[in-house]
Amino acid sequence: MAWYVVYRHGNSETNQSATHGLPEKMAVARVRAGSAEEACSHAAEVMLAGNQYLTAEPAEDVDSHESALNLTARA
Repeated sequence: MAWYVVYRHGNSETNQSATHGLPEKMAVARVRAGSAEEACSHAAEVMLAGNQYLTAEPAEDVDSHESALNLTARA
């Protein structure tokens, strides 16, 4: 079992509005699961509109990427 970050994809006026500055891909949960598919199943309580779907990525990869971004100097 590993930790996964679950993302909701797709904009919706009810829960992920682009007009309010929310991205098309947004992290909505962090769960412990045996696979990405299982992680999405564990996050089933996340509200989805008709055009939205869930994906999951290993949290270790996400955290490493975020750490690298934080070390990058931005002007």
